Amino acid sequence: MNIMTVAEAIGKVRYVVDANGEKTDAIIPLMVWKTLLAVWQQSLDLVEDHEDRSILMEWLKRRAAGDIDMIPLEDLERELRADGLL
Repeated sequence: MNIMTVAEAIGKVRYVVDANGEKTDAIIPLMVWKTLLAVWQQSLDLVEDHEDRSILMEWLKRRAAGDIDMIPLEDLERELRADGLL
């Protein structure tokens, strides 16, 4: 797949206009659509990674402060199996 920049991709979009010359629809070439989807997915992945790191950092901070109740791994596995998650 030939990946193009977002600016290049947007430049390839064509518009449908009504009788007043107002844009009503966009025609997006398939390669442009795939490029935009790939960029959006990368952006979502970055946001998700950032959120995951934030959650982990907060948990580590709370654990260091003694605000987290810890359970043995065996108990966690038993609970996950009971909930059908393992």
